[in-house]
Amino acid sequence: MTSQPATIRATATAAEATREMQRLGLRHLPVVDETGRLVGILSDRDLRGPMVGSEPAGAAPTPSTVIATLMTADVVTALIDDELGVIARRIVDRRIGAVPIVDASGVPVGIISYIDVLRRLADEAEQDARAVERMD
Repeated sequence: MTSQPATIRATATAAEATREMQRLGLRHLPVVDETGRLVGILSDRDLRGPMVGSEPAGAAPTPSTVIATLMTADVVTALIDDELGVIARRIVDRRIGAVPIVDASGVPVGIISYIDVLRRLADEAEQDARAVERMD
């Protein structure tokens, strides 16, 4: 999990979000309201606009497009105590790239991406392989 994730306000523009994501090397940004509570999530794909042939077809966002109109408002979230396997299952079942971790009041305290899950799986597989080698 990435603790203290970067966030962006729902009133920010697509240009601001793009700059922030590029600066930090991120593909997902939790979107917060003025109180810091999670209200959505923005992905780099949201900033690119609809795919060719998608329904409904729409125009790509302009630099001044407000994030609130681009973000996914129905966010899949998890709590800090949720097990990684449960979060990984949400990522797979919902075909999403990241899950914000929120506290009891809905404030983002972390984020777990599919890369984090794969990294953990790879680390565990390497540890298992080393343990087997030591047994031989």
